[in-house]
Amino acid sequence: MSLKSNRNSDMEEIKKLLDYQPSGLSDEEIENADSEMEYFFVNFPLHEARANLWELYKGWVHLEAESPEGEEIKHMLFFCNQMISFLNFSFIVTRQKPNT
Repeated sequence: MSLKSNRNSDMEEIKKLLDYQPSGLSDEEIENADSEMEYFFVNFPLHEARANLWELYKGWVHLEAESPEGEEIKHMLFFCNQMISFLNFSFIVTRQKPNT
């Protein structure tokens, strides 16, 4: 099987997995995910993206303040921290990608 055939097969599997949930991604965006990640950081520099995510978390905590669930708050804080790590790793990947 050729490299292009493997890539097409991989992309078909990715598209199938994305179809289970609304992804809002076009075929072109899926094919050029690296460029889309770079575009994200053009719109939201890393420090701003982390700050925005933290503001979303604080807003969620504020809305949940009337009936706080310890496990739910702990889960959301963990999720927020993991998303910040994901942003950091995504930023690293976009910076390490050779310019083509």
